[in-house]
Amino acid sequence: MKLHHKGFLLVTISKSGGIWDQQLIEKVFSEYDESGDFREKTIRIALDELAAAGLIKRIENKLETKNGIAKLLFKYQVSDFGITRMVDTGLLLP
Repeated sequence: MKLHHKGFLLVTISKSGGIWDQQLIEKVFSEYDESGDFREKTIRIALDELAAAGLIKRIENKLETKNGIAKLLFKYQVSDFGITRMVDTGLLLP
């Protein structure tokens, strides 16, 4: 059984030390065999919710232009509070 999306995002971010949202989206698409604009936006919302809850933090941002369309990208890292909560819920071993 696979982890829920937010759990997968937390584990992936914690293993990386810092990862861009676009890389996370690609990993989710690959892991869950998903694609599409709607799914991408759903993942971005999940990242915003995790950041709002204080579980992850944005450590860097950049503006990327592709095909004349600008997109704001964020690099995420798990916060100390996020690590504590991951240990409490069993997503991360102490």
